[in-house]
Amino acid sequence: MSALTIKTKETNPFKLQKKAKLIETLADLDNEVLEKLVELKNSQKAIAMVTNAESWQTIKEFIM
Repeated sequence: MSALTIKTKETNPFKLQKKAKLIETLADLDNEVLEKLVELKNSQKAIAMVTNAESWQTIKEFIM
């Protein structure tokens, strides 16, 4: 297993710990999948949809 250092703007140690655990969960994804997630991250429309509780529930029900 390799180690990786990631810079973040988060300063709250509790939020930082949670963010680290979330990133570790994503670490085993294929690069192609990560690239697609980054593409979504760069879309304001996608961000709006996943931060809206109703839209997120609809997305989850559709793909899961």
